Amino acid sequence: MKTLLFLIPLFTTFIGLFLYRLQSKNLEIFKLDLVQFVYMFILTPVLFIWTKSFLFYILRSEIDLKLSLTDLFIIDTTYSVFAFMLVVAVAIHSLTKTFRLKRDFDPKFDIFHLSEYFHLWWTHIVMSAGAMLVATFFSVMNVIVPFKIVLLNKPQFYVLLIFAMIMGGLLFLILWMTDAKQANFMRIMKLLLAFFLVVHIVIYFIADPAFNMSTGAYWFMFMMFFVAVLCGSWFEKHEKTNRLKNFLVHFNWGNNIDLFGNKKRN
Repeated sequence: MKTLLFLIPLFTTFIGLFLYRLQSKNLEIFKLDLVQFVYMFILTPVLFIWTKSFLFYILRSEIDLKLSLTDLFIIDTTYSVFAFMLVVAVAIHSLTKTFRLKRDFDPKFDIFHLSEYFHLWWTHIVMSAGAMLVATFFSVMNVIVPFKIVLLNKPQFYVLLIFAMIMGGLLFLILWMTDAKQANFMRIMKLLLAFFLVVHIVIYFIADPAFNMSTGAYWFMFMMFFVAVLCGSWFEKHEKTNRLKNFLVHFNWGNNIDLFGNKKRN
């Protein structure tokens, strides 16, 4: 354990210094400078995990303190909050450094177009896919560890399912409204929704979760993805839904945009 704690920062520092020499080679991945990508998505997470492990090792083995699980949780959470702030700073630096390198390589490079790629496509996909993955994680955990809830009747459970259906419609609406019209964004979102719905269907046939509040999180996510997939198969194929989208996208209280996306006349 001690050897590993010593070698990890040594190797990451060596790799970071080695990669720094490639910074001006105009190498990229996902339109982000290759070196900055490695710094942000590989070296920074590795160092974050290492520092958490090092902190845990010091508190549990090297310092003669009788800390409870609650104390360790508070210390770990406090450290993680400050570490996440540092990670955000690294992410901002990596992105802006990419802009700087692009301009150094080509003074006429359109930085705004690249920033819109990160803003409207890359980050939207990562955040949306991440949110679906987290939701599925809680759903799976609920199947493995059901809630200890006993209800004499099921009205509350059916209300939960109705709310899940509403949330499914809102989920697709949010994805639909944030479509940047770049690189098949909505096609990717629909595939992700369908994929996570299939995951829930497979879980149903494998685990056969009870249809009650004890697995409420699973059924909530199941209904949410189900309705979102239904909306994805219907929306954008009808003129009225496109009018609704134009209204929502262009609506401005000051400009008085109507349902057809046109400015109302006084």
